[in-house]
Amino acid sequence: MTQPPSSSGPLAPPPSGGWNQPGQQPGGAPQPGGWNQPAPAPAKKPSKAPKVLIILGAVIIGLSLVIGIVTAVIGFGQVAGGAEKYQILESGSGTYTAEADETVQLYAEEGTPAPQCTIDGPAVGEGTIQTSGFGNEGREWDSFDSFTAEEAGDYTIDCGGTPVMVGPPVSIGGIFAGLGGIVLAIGGGVLGFLLLVVGVIILLLRRGRD
Repeated sequence: MTQPPSSSGPLAPPPSGGWNQPGQQPGGAPQPGGWNQPAPAPAKKPSKAPKVLIILGAVIIGLSLVIGIVTAVIGFGQVAGGAEKYQILESGSGTYTAEADETVQLYAEEGTPAPQCTIDGPAVGEGTIQTSGFGNEGREWDSFDSFTAEEAGDYTIDCGGTPVMVGPPVSIGGIFAGLGGIVLAIGGGVLGFLLLVVGVIILLLRRGRD
């Protein structure tokens, strides 16, 4: 009598039903190490830092030079503008035309004792405590007295025969502005140049690696 084939034979399907394909879990789900491959990582974009440094350096150089030069010209221009009003009274006496509320200083030549002066005019007020030194026509002058012309007009100055120079105080603000402009132009130019050089070096090294 013939017996049916045994379910435990070599070709019998496993109890879960059907043969598993490579790379699949029971039921048809793909296994982690099967056919699915991981997606490639996106290409890394190069950093824009070198170009930013180059642009920033160029901008700093340009702005610092322009602003520094303009500031220096304005500052020293104020000093030079005041110098145009200086008058040297070789005889020690003369007339100075002042504007309203203008501060006027009297200067004696360097190394000369300060003379005693009398000042007459529309309205002579107290001077300033600022002391100034100034070079004019190859001679050095130091201030020793000052007054304020409270009203515009001509003011008579008599210093007893000692040569004096009459004019406004040296513009301290103009000097600081001029020096500050020079410092800004030099300092900003150096900083901008360093940033520019660093950016160029990084860019060249990156191209060498590519």
